[in-house]
Amino acid sequence: MKRIFLLSSAFMAGIFSACGSYQLEGEEGGEGQQQDCRMDLTLGNAGEFSSPYPVTVYLFDADNRCVFQHVAASETDMPVLVQAKGSYVLSLFSGLSSGEYSYPMETHPRQLLTFAKGGHAEVPLAVGKNHVLLERDTEVSVSLSYAVAGLYFSFGSFPSDVSEVTVHVSPVGSGISLAGDIADDRQFATVSCRKEGSCWVAGPVYVFPSDASRVHLSVKLRQGSTETVYGYDYNSSFKSGSIYRFVSGEKGGIILDGENQVTGWRPGVDIEFGFGDLVEEDADDWEEVPDEGDGDAGETDGDILYADELPEAETVWGPFYVWKAEPLSARSVRAVLLAPRQWVVTVDEARSVCEAYEVDDMTGWRVLTLEEAKEFRDQYSGTILDLSAFLYENGIDRFDKYDLRYLCNDFNSTFCFYNDRITSSGKTVDYGLRLVKEVVVEKR
Repeated sequence: MKRIFLLSSAFMAGIFSACGSYQLEGEEGGEGQQQDCRMDLTLGNAGEFSSPYPVTVYLFDADNRCVFQHVAASETDMPVLVQAKGSYVLSLFSGLSSGEYSYPMETHPRQLLTFAKGGHAEVPLAVGKNHVLLERDTEVSVSLSYAVAGLYFSFGSFPSDVSEVTVHVSPVGSGISLAGDIADDRQFATVSCRKEGSCWVAGPVYVFPSDASRVHLSVKLRQGSTETVYGYDYNSSFKSGSIYRFVSGEKGGIILDGENQVTGWRPGVDIEFGFGDLVEEDADDWEEVPDEGDGDAGETDGDILYADELPEAETVWGPFYVWKAEPLSARSVRAVLLAPRQWVVTVDEARSVCEAYEVDDMTGWRVLTLEEAKEFRDQYSGTILDLSAFLYENGIDRFDKYDLRYLCNDFNSTFCFYNDRITSSGKTVDYGLRLVKEVVVEKR
């Protein structure tokens, strides 16, 4: 069998299945035991999937550095690695080549693979992971399992004049880390239905489950210029690798036989309910569903978010660093969030990045004002290396203390951490770009 033999380099993929230390096989070494060891990778359950390849492979060392990455196009393309002895996290992903998932800007085990749009995908993501204590040459077999839950919807009991049906599903996870941990950040997925005969249907669509006791559906109907929202609670949580079929009225194209329709999935769960089981909700709340997580927001500073726990200043909250958190009441704070990414760009490029940037469905990011830049610099000038180390440990990009000036004042000025001068920005110079956003967070 043709195999690829690769020395350590960078990294690339993730996981979901249960983790444990991988028992290595190989000959016992003596005093002169080699310092580098071979790691021969195989996909242990490829036969359970109709087309698992290409598979994305990532290897992280004990310092969270990506030391290897590879996309295996076939079984014969699975790599053989040579690495120093030590502890590693190995993760594999199947489904990333579909374009349905977005990569993080930094390859760090805590950074998230997220959905490219709508909080869901139309291609499922399968992942596998092993903790490897590499002490000698070994073969490592990794098994894949689905990280997502599959959803079908069929509504056959709606009035005939309905022209559009959209479903919010909450809470769900926004992504999965490159180390294979699903983000339990209580986001929502937005699913558009299509008309088939007398039924409005959707699916299969795939979401990351959230650790919640129930799942809420908000179903929006458009009738002419009127929009009505109905709610339905499914009193259980989604499980990875399971199929859920929500049916109201006629079954449409959904087969309710309780059987597994796709290899690798558990038998489907059927949820049937009538139109009378739907409870009308306030349509004004559609864009701010209470069951959504920390990242639900609109496009301008001052957005209202809902969370189980309020953020505190100088802590990590979801994917963000909280620079400031000002209490407004016992159940709300005004917070300034630092986005997780850093760019080195020109002013024009920075404006484009700022306009397009979105994380956790939040847009409307900006640079620090002139006063904020001075305050931030003065607050962290002596401890910026410690802050950067803390950020990196939590999957957030570091600041540059020595060689980079950062844009502020609507891109017109710059500041840095190696002197206290505020200077005007130039058109052709590359600057650091860090974005912030002010939000109000209310406790659910």
